[in-house]
Amino acid sequence: MDTEYQKIAKQYSVSHMSNTKWRKLFFCWAKSGIKIKFSEWSFIGSEHKEIYRLPNENDLMENRFSDGYFQPFEYKWISTIYIPSNYKPVSKVGFMLEQDTDRLKEIAKSVGNFPIFNKKGGIEIRGYEK
Repeated sequence: MDTEYQKIAKQYSVSHMSNTKWRKLFFCWAKSGIKIKFSEWSFIGSEHKEIYRLPNENDLMENRFSDGYFQPFEYKWISTIYIPSNYKPVSKVGFMLEQDTDRLKEIAKSVGNFPIFNKKGGIEIRGYEK
């Protein structure tokens, strides 16, 4: 699997995050008590996107997610995570739920230098850039 990862990772000119940095960020956010129920994840080597909540402490192992809500993949495969400031829990209904992306940015800034960017309607964490 590392051979496959190395081959795919070479397609990117910049790698911002490692397993350790992802885990640190996820752990700090989980400890904060802020619940993020909707985020859009993309992965290196794939055009497919997944919708996940942000992980809880018990979802996190040293280098990968524990089996359960998440598939047990290593964090280093994450390309980007987009977290909207609000989202519709039910499509085609006007009801919106808010997510505290400003607080997430504050927490991230207080514990390290993470590649978090403002993106229309929310924030994006970038693991890689081409």
